[in-house]
Amino acid sequence: MKSKEEPTTAVDMAKEQEDGLRDKVPPLRGKLGRSNTMSPPPSTSNVPRVPRGGSLRERHRSMDRDHPAHSRHRRFSAHIVARRESMFERGASLDASIRRPSLASVAERGNWGNRWEFLLSCVGLSVGIGNVWRFPYLAYQNGGGAFLIPYIIMLALAGKPMYFLELAIGQFGGVGPIALWNCCPVMKGVGCAMVTVSLIVCIYYNVIMSYTLHYMGASLAAEVPWAKCDPEWANMDTCYVRGATNVNHSDPESAHTTVHRETASLQYWERKVLALSSGIEDLGPIKWDLALCLFISWCIVVLCLVKGIKTSGKVVYFAATFPYVILLTLLVTGLMQPGAIDGVLFFILPTWSKLLDIQVWRAAAGQMFFSLSVSMGGLIMYSSYNDFRNNVYRDALVVSVLDTVTSIISGMVTFSILGAMATDLGVPIDQVVKEGPGLAFVAYPEALLRLPCPQFWSVLFFLMLFVLGLDSEFALLENVLTSISDEFTWLRNHKLIFCVVTACFCYLVGLPCVTHGGNYVLTLMDVYGGGVGVVFIAIAECIGLLWIYGLGRISSDLEFMLGNRPNAYWRITWSFLAPVILMMIFLYSLVFHVPLRYEEYLYPNWANMIGWALACVSMLQIPIWAVLMVWKQPAGSLKEKLQMSARSTAEWGPSDTSLRSEWIAFTQKNVPGTLLSEQRKDCNNSTPINVGDKLGEAL
Repeated sequence: MKSKEEPTTAVDMAKEQEDGLRDKVPPLRGKLGRSNTMSPPPSTSNVPRVPRGGSLRERHRSMDRDHPAHSRHRRFSAHIVARRESMFERGASLDASIRRPSLASVAERGNWGNRWEFLLSCVGLSVGIGNVWRFPYLAYQNGGGAFLIPYIIMLALAGKPMYFLELAIGQFGGVGPIALWNCCPVMKGVGCAMVTVSLIVCIYYNVIMSYTLHYMGASLAAEVPWAKCDPEWANMDTCYVRGATNVNHSDPESAHTTVHRETASLQYWERKVLALSSGIEDLGPIKWDLALCLFISWCIVVLCLVKGIKTSGKVVYFAATFPYVILLTLLVTGLMQPGAIDGVLFFILPTWSKLLDIQVWRAAAGQMFFSLSVSMGGLIMYSSYNDFRNNVYRDALVVSVLDTVTSIISGMVTFSILGAMATDLGVPIDQVVKEGPGLAFVAYPEALLRLPCPQFWSVLFFLMLFVLGLDSEFALLENVLTSISDEFTWLRNHKLIFCVVTACFCYLVGLPCVTHGGNYVLTLMDVYGGGVGVVFIAIAECIGLLWIYGLGRISSDLEFMLGNRPNAYWRITWSFLAPVILMMIFLYSLVFHVPLRYEEYLYPNWANMIGWALACVSMLQIPIWAVLMVWKQPAGSLKEKLQMSARSTAEWGPSDTSLRSEWIAFTQKNVPGTLLSEQRKDCNNSTPINVGDKLGEAL
């Protein structure tokens, strides 16, 4: 049995380690924490135990009141240092465990200044361009209300439960999406797949942001370009401006022809911004104006990552509130136009036959994951910086509801404009514009023309889109950088170079998306890389956490952390409804796969094969890493190797290691028969390991 003095000795050992590294670690200026410097911890005999719960800032204030001198020497607590020290720095084996970042890495990562920074950053990650750009075009493409119903069902049965699960398990373990799988090493590939999907989405997500920069620059002119049919880019025989008396200003009768008429905003998007080619086989040259916008966008993202604009949380305050001012203004303006109600009804009322189309359900599932950023690793990364006792259930509920409300508001804005356009053209709403990713860049500019001083509102709107995209892009790329740095800790000493090299790589890979046929490439990446792959990862995530690690273990861990056991709704959706429904959708969509289309253009077979290859880049990591982790186990038989690779390692447990012994006792009481780290065999030999000895090594 361990003596009572041992924890004090462990803290002293941590103090000596911190003293040695203090001068090597620069002042913290990361995105998640306030500026800090490493300083030696005060004597444990003079400083009372820091009260648990609340934000780090609140705990520091409590310490400052009791010990004013402590306010000048803030430090990272020893339990965080212990939990995240790299296994390689201790010389340990990696046979059944996953690396953790070094002490210096922890120092650079920091922690949230307060709970509002975490909540609003989650809002910024989940409420983004996907709500304003992706949701409306998918709803239009899949029948309006026929898409909305599956989306809400998928949100209730899979999206909301998995959102809560990722935030909770990330907060419990206090590690990123790769190191999280210490709880189930055989599923380490899920974390790697999450990081890969984040990288794929980063590449084409920034292309969408470059479109907003292009429109923002064009809006600074004396007249917004889509307010007229310009012979430089418009087809004067078919182009028309809503409210004008004719189409080409020379033949008044042409205004009454409704077969081929297209709005100036549509032709400006396709003919000027994209210079859209005939298909993906005809990419054409790079559009250098878009390439320049893409370069500027990546420069801004890199500056954000290097300088850490999130430190004070001011940017997320703006990004989380400003979009609603613009969207509500456009909604009121749109609803006042003739025919707008017809568009809203098309969005709300379903075409029931469409509900039998499995592609609609797959699109709804893909959009739900894309919008909430579930199964991409960003949520796990964000919540890993939380205090162990933070009420993450409240945060998950607020963000998931707000995300859905934002999507519905964006849909109503878009469809009110489509209804008004359909009334002008005298055609059904589903034929008023071409379906596809460009819908938002047609409907929203059209709505902005109805506002006084459209230049002003256009600049604000596209600035809003860019800020929304920047917020999500920042989190997705930070997830990639952090996860890779956790595996290769030496990269944290070269953060600027690593960030710039990654951005340059993403920029070069994204250049095909800004060619004349670039929108075909972007659609391919969006459907396969950001849609199909994410659904498969979500299935594997459910299997790893709920079926292998175990629903009982998850429920017990969350009860230990939050004080309340998850109710029947969470347990049923986690363990059965979410994985089974997603599995059925995924398998059924494979059997009845429909080749990809862009408006009226049907992608060739080779393009669909490239799309599946892109999806497999992330999906195949799950079985590959599973085989690798099983093979690396030292046990003799295959059965023993499988059993060892499925057991959580000695590294797994609460992010606050001062609670580890209490957690072990709590788990054994609530989940009888659980094999914990103190009862496991060391991966290097057959000697039973002791939790106290392992904790001593870590400290």
